Amino acid sequence: MNLGHELTVWNRTAEKTQPLAAAGAKVAATPFQAASFSETVITILTDAAAIDTAYHARDGLLSGSVAGKLFIEMSTVRPETERELAARIREKGAAMIECPVGRNGRPRTGRKALRLRRRGSVRCRNARGRCSSSCAAASSTWDRWVPVRA
Repeated sequence: MNLGHELTVWNRTAEKTQPLAAAGAKVAATPFQAASFSETVITILTDAAAIDTAYHARDGLLSGSVAGKLFIEMSTVRPETERELAARIREKGAAMIECPVGRNGRPRTGRKALRLRRRGSVRCRNARGRCSSSCAAASSTWDRWVPVRA
């Protein structure tokens, strides 16, 4: 928001959105409402069950049209969870970048904290433009992307 971006937030625990709302973010009532207000959706969830609920529930992120949107998925979950999610996102006409904040159950630290992985047909330049202004570490790690087969 400090860079002039509009921010829409949603959390399973509504009270956790209050500090961002006080700073000027819009608070969505549902995950899909958050996605409908955004061209880029960033998620970081605790496990595969939380991903399933946030993305695939009746009012989940993929419950309506998301064509053309970019999903940046930052949960630290098993690779098959991310591959299945990437396929479902592609089926809806959107793109996904995997950007886990941990590996093998351990959090990443330092320069390795933002190592992005391409999913599907995402154009690196487009995603880089969306992320670089918000993520200082994106520029230093961008060239180290690792393609992952979905």
